[in-house]
Amino acid sequence: MPEPRAVESVATTVAALRAEHPSVDGRGWNFDGFRVWVDSNEPGLLDALDRYFADFRRLDAASLDAARASGPVTHISAIQAAPPDLAAGRTPTVGEHKPSVRGPKEAYFDVIDGRVVHKLRTGMWFLFGQDWHLAIGPCTDNPNQVINFINNRMIQWALHRGALLGHASAVCRARAGALPRAIAIAGFSGMGKSTLALHLLNDRRVDFLSNDRVMIHPRRADEAPTIEGVPKHPRINPGTILHNPDLAGILSADERARFAALQPAELWQLEHKYDAVIRECFPEQHFYLRAEFAGLVLLDWHRGGGPTRATRIDVVERRELLPALIKEPGLFYRPGPAQTVSRSEDRYIEFLAGVPVLELSGGVDFDVGRAAALELLDL
Repeated sequence: MPEPRAVESVATTVAALRAEHPSVDGRGWNFDGFRVWVDSNEPGLLDALDRYFADFRRLDAASLDAARASGPVTHISAIQAAPPDLAAGRTPTVGEHKPSVRGPKEAYFDVIDGRVVHKLRTGMWFLFGQDWHLAIGPCTDNPNQVINFINNRMIQWALHRGALLGHASAVCRARAGALPRAIAIAGFSGMGKSTLALHLLNDRRVDFLSNDRVMIHPRRADEAPTIEGVPKHPRINPGTILHNPDLAGILSADERARFAALQPAELWQLEHKYDAVIRECFPEQHFYLRAEFAGLVLLDWHRGGGPTRATRIDVVERRELLPALIKEPGLFYRPGPAQTVSRSEDRYIEFLAGVPVLELSGGVDFDVGRAAALELLDL
């Protein structure tokens, strides 16, 4: 077990860890303007990232220096190694978490130039500051946490450009010679944001934009407001898979039989998650990352709630629904030196000005929800 290592500076510690565990290769992507280079001492991890991000544009660069020659790039190192105890006697702050028999997921502490986050269940450590970004630990066992780290760096980049973070999935409709038009789907945990988004993709005219996180940009001059997604495929439970024929290939025959035998209440409460990779489940459709913000669907429905109702609303009059959309950036975000942007309900209302809002209430019915949501895309 490596000796504990006190972190006084993210920059110094990241530089030292990179020197101790030199990378053997790297990959770069351009996620609609967010340019990132990931290097690692483990080629298998980079191969896994290549497969996961296959829908997106690779940087035409063979090295970090070559990538930087074409413009700003966020450099992330993902080190496969037994990590030292980076707390080294500190008592990190435990992050907010839902009550669980497994306990909290993460803890963190800040230093002068950044933050250190420890994933308590997996042993992964993440360090980040303005120009320094590193993950260390059992990366190959936890590639999803490395992917989330990349996505969180993109979220920070977007928020520093004035966006607001939304807790929503999103789908879109492509247009020739113009940005796609997108609708975001927000709802409190367990209401079926991802499930409804995937039901919308059963219509082959619809493409994917984001799962669980969107960045909303304000209207500028005479332009429509825009919305950005992150390169994250939906993480879905077995109930979602069983009720959508386009997702059938995700489960093996044995898994399908086992999950189908469960009672509906048991099935929907399972925490077992699968990746619904868009290009594999919907090979005719695309994964975009930026679109015109054409509408917002707010889920306020409940199982056993009677007939489903689809109602156009004014969020100024229905402010109680806004917390379903509002999302705090969380532990993997640190504001910049002059970051004082408000994330109040009033700020979200300002950004939603002119955006049609649809409330789905009553009982859960994904067919009714899909038909109502498609109208926002003029389909």
